[in-house]
Amino acid sequence: MFDWIVKGGPIMFPILLGSVVGLAIVFERGYLWWRLRLDAQRLTDDVLQLVRSDRSAEARQRCAATAHPVARVLRVGLSHTEQELPDIERLMQQEGERVVQELERHLGGLSSLVTIEPLLGFLGTITGLIRSFRAWEHAGAEVTVSALAAGIYEAMLTTAVGLSVAIPLFLAYQHFMHRTKRLAFEMTDSGNALLQALSATTRSSHARSTVA
Repeated sequence: MFDWIVKGGPIMFPILLGSVVGLAIVFERGYLWWRLRLDAQRLTDDVLQLVRSDRSAEARQRCAATAHPVARVLRVGLSHTEQELPDIERLMQQEGERVVQELERHLGGLSSLVTIEPLLGFLGTITGLIRSFRAWEHAGAEVTVSALAAGIYEAMLTTAVGLSVAIPLFLAYQHFMHRTKRLAFEMTDSGNALLQALSATTRSSHARSTVA
């Protein structure tokens, strides 16, 4: 392995550094998503059942005890039930946007590495070819394969390693973005369901007041 790094030339070092940074981001984001394992639909159903039963305080406690983005959005809505529904919707939307920003943290860097790694590989290809042509120029008609080999190694290895790093990072980036979009939809869907439950509860309370 070390021999390959040496034969890959100086461009190999930034490529390998980028792979280490990318791997660190993948592990950090992967651990975050592992911690967020939860049946969000079940949580929403439980909270809505408590709200419909006029037990909003218990619903808030359930959300506060659950470390999940959907619970965060619902807790914000339940903490402002005294406000108008459009205001509650706006507050939940703002909280959802904050959650998405947190989930997308470092993904911009991962996307940049996906772009930069192949470019570094192609740069290594150019520098390797330049090295081979210089060896050819100095050797003239007496050029041998061994004289060209170092530059060819550099050209091929940097391209191969750059692509080998970029492809898995690209797949990881797409996976995290897909999960983020899916969770954003779940937060929106749960928030809308809470608004409907609060609206129904408000109408029911008004009806009871009118009858009384």
